[in-house]
Amino acid sequence: MLKRYGQVILLVLACGDLLMAAGAWGVGYWLRALWGKLGLTGHPLPPFGDFVPMMVFSLILTALILVRLGMYAPKRTKSEPREAMGVCRAVLFAWAVAFFAHMAVFRKTPSRLMMVSVLGAWLILAASYRALARATLRKLRSRGWNLRHAAIVGSGRLGQKLYHALKRNSWTGIMPQYFVDNHMLHDELCGLKVYRPIEGIADIVAIKPVDIVFVSLPASQHDRIAMVLDQLVETNVAIHVVPDLLSFSFLSQDVSQLENLPVIAMTHSPQHGWNSVLKRTFDLALSFLALIVLAFPMAVIALLVKLTSCGPVFYRQMRTSIGGKPFYIIKFRTMVPDAEQAVGAVWAEKTDPRVTRLGRFLRRTNLDELPQLLNVLLGQMSLVGPRPERPELIDRFRRQIPRYMLRSQVRSGLTGWAQVHGWRGRTSLRKRIQYDLYYITNWTFGLDLWIIVMTLFRSFRDPNAY
Repeated sequence: MLKRYGQVILLVLACGDLLMAAGAWGVGYWLRALWGKLGLTGHPLPPFGDFVPMMVFSLILTALILVRLGMYAPKRTKSEPREAMGVCRAVLFAWAVAFFAHMAVFRKTPSRLMMVSVLGAWLILAASYRALARATLRKLRSRGWNLRHAAIVGSGRLGQKLYHALKRNSWTGIMPQYFVDNHMLHDELCGLKVYRPIEGIADIVAIKPVDIVFVSLPASQHDRIAMVLDQLVETNVAIHVVPDLLSFSFLSQDVSQLENLPVIAMTHSPQHGWNSVLKRTFDLALSFLALIVLAFPMAVIALLVKLTSCGPVFYRQMRTSIGGKPFYIIKFRTMVPDAEQAVGAVWAEKTDPRVTRLGRFLRRTNLDELPQLLNVLLGQMSLVGPRPERPELIDRFRRQIPRYMLRSQVRSGLTGWAQVHGWRGRTSLRKRIQYDLYYITNWTFGLDLWIIVMTLFRSFRDPNAY
């Protein structure tokens, strides 16, 4: 029913965005008046008319920016966070340009308290409205309205993965109807009919009409992909190509466009961009605070190291971090001096004779790692990330373990997802890499906080710390 009125839905969405923008100025003015009544500002309340030119200009900017960002394009596969980020970027840009344009034209600064109130109200109203609009569409789609029906060309691993992804993400309103393939032994897959041959895709779509055709053939059938696209371009269906990246799965993929060329980043990490700024700020603040709080315990440990064995207090060792960049990691010394002179670069054994009595306690409780807070403060490490490894061991592991070097896409960490699950020391290296790559691909700020909490509870009872 609503399927025929897609443009009307987009028009309503655009009008709502402008209404939220205008409402934000009204709410901001009301908040400015409230702050004045509460005595939070000593300046008199300016008349609302002073802000009308800015408001009108910001409304025009908002409409242009949202269109430019593709926020009114019917992209059903766009996730909620990406939509919310797009709306917030548009709001921030429109607000900032309107603010500075007002100062340039009228040569005076508008009420800063008013402008901050407008920005806060605008972000909340715009994001809430988009969330409400999406929830409304989701409800309508659950009742069978505003749906798009799809055919999936290719019933292999990629096609089945696409089918399950569409079923899990029902908010897209895309309903798979059937598969098209040549190599199926049965006429059904996942409860859907399988039609053949692929070479007759245009005739199949004509007999069994759908709105979208997903081409999800493996890379080995690239010649057949071209044939399918040549046929589909003569039909009225929307064509979506799902590239076969499963065989080349590294980290999460990020798609961008250079002129008219799609570019797929295979080693994209969620820690890039603004997230890297957030992570680094958190590292700086917490490592600095931890060094202040732990200064006395670290001084006591340093004194004990000096009194119980000859040699330096600290042990410096070459490790690598993001991009394979080498640095010297700092630890409290836990072994006898020149412990590696005879055996070279090897991991410590459970009953390693090179470890001192105090060192055994420090290693078991992970207190020997505390000086690495300095490495975090200097930017050589992060609080959370894959543990840094020695260059000579990396040269060996990169040849033995597939995708081992993907760990170098992020800054190494004082603790990590693999460590809090017990994969450290002389445990399975493949399992450790598996956990490290999971962390890099699925990183969130909340995951870092959870790992830090797990580290605090696990530090004194790790059976693999020796």
